[in-house]
Amino acid sequence: MFVPLLLPFAFSAIVSTRPCPRRSSAPPSWLPAVRWSNCSASDPLCVQRGFISVPIDYENREEGTVELGIVRLPAAAAQRRGTLFYNPGGPGEVPSDYILATTEASPNFGQAVLKDYDVVGIDPRGVGLSQRVKCDPDLYNERVSSFPTTDEEFQRLVAHNAALGKSCSDLTGPLFNHLDTTDLARDMEFVRRALIDDEKLNFLGRSYGSQVGLTYAELFPQNVNRMALDGILDHTQDETTTLNDEATAYEMTLNQFFAWCNTTLNCTLHGQDAAGVYHSIIRKAQEQPIPAPGCIPAGYSACRPDVTGEEIRANVQNLLLFQNATAEFSGWDFLSEALSQAAKGNATLLSSPLATSETFAAYAGLAIGCQDWRHESTSLADLRHKINMASATAPQTLGSTQSYYYQSNCIGWPAAATNPQSRLGPGVAKAPPMLLVNSLFDPSTSIVWATAIQRQVPNSILLTRAGSGHTSYQLRGEAATAIDAFLVDGVLRQPATVVHS
Repeated sequence: MFVPLLLPFAFSAIVSTRPCPRRSSAPPSWLPAVRWSNCSASDPLCVQRGFISVPIDYENREEGTVELGIVRLPAAAAQRRGTLFYNPGGPGEVPSDYILATTEASPNFGQAVLKDYDVVGIDPRGVGLSQRVKCDPDLYNERVSSFPTTDEEFQRLVAHNAALGKSCSDLTGPLFNHLDTTDLARDMEFVRRALIDDEKLNFLGRSYGSQVGLTYAELFPQNVNRMALDGILDHTQDETTTLNDEATAYEMTLNQFFAWCNTTLNCTLHGQDAAGVYHSIIRKAQEQPIPAPGCIPAGYSACRPDVTGEEIRANVQNLLLFQNATAEFSGWDFLSEALSQAAKGNATLLSSPLATSETFAAYAGLAIGCQDWRHESTSLADLRHKINMASATAPQTLGSTQSYYYQSNCIGWPAAATNPQSRLGPGVAKAPPMLLVNSLFDPSTSIVWATAIQRQVPNSILLTRAGSGHTSYQLRGEAATAIDAFLVDGVLRQPATVVHS
């Protein structure tokens, strides 16, 4: 769901000029080895790229294998502390992209972490360098409302979901039915054994990466060393609670944005009624889609030629993710400019991307989400109950969230929900202490979710950032310092600690 907006950012990375070392004892003989590429003389950081074949179905090895892509950035220090596995979220975000961007001056990791750890990114099955989920782009691009108001619209939504899902199944093959987060956690253990069988796993997970880490800790608690999770996703609630928690989190953060606009000169809408501008745009787009004249129909940046109110609500959530621009994402100043232009009749900056190939990045996020999240509505009435609830608790955004996207756009999907929400299992209590981090006003992962997960993970400390935005590590403030201190030295803050950056 999240579309990175790459921005320039000055950063001085730690550079290692040492030859790329071997990092572990030989893996067990039954494990396939990672097939690494050689570093070139022009690559002083020696980012290794490799591939490994893992079972498509861990319960039935006869299903065959899927190839996973891996990158590894060696520690700068001669005496490394260990290996840190990293997942930036999504589902569908590409770990290898973040690690490779680190070598090009993006501050995705603290310098102490880069000094002491080999940083490893496994691109999840279906994503990035790994075997990709493939779908029909024309079916994906069909404009079908996820908020139906009639039985005809509901049936059209279900038929669209089923047709798109079938195209993904036909083009992807057996992998299509084995994409849930439990599969990814088992892949992580498989790769850990192949790479560093004599070491336990260190892990940094942001957003959806927190679900990945918690799933791993449930399954393999004895193999966890240090785990830091930033932007906590709660995969234990029922459908309506999940929707309400995310919808109200989005709503509260949107109100923080309006307040920021009223007090900050960097907001293009400063001096105007930012909330009034937003509501006016939504009303106009609901009556008639607003043109997006800067969009083109083909290529990497292809986007829709106009924008509906439903699409604006979905895209504004993404544009609220970071109050200040990061190396990968735009900030609230960009959102204010997008709303200002839309109010003048140009919604290009609020337009939704179009799929232009069978390997479009967004397919994997949908396919993974449909296997991870319950979507049990079977009628228009079922879906309208959720919409009516969210419209009451989040009247400005009306329930438009990633949670609702799965609850609506997975109805009729041909793959089963193999890893639906459930309480965390007893294994997670056996894992060593872990650090959880969340902001108070996160438009995607609610502070309510973080608090609920902390109560289910007895050996965890929840650190709260008193601020807005999705995740905190990339801000390189107090929260990032606390994460680095835990990963590098094992130092945990006191319970109920609040930081401000």
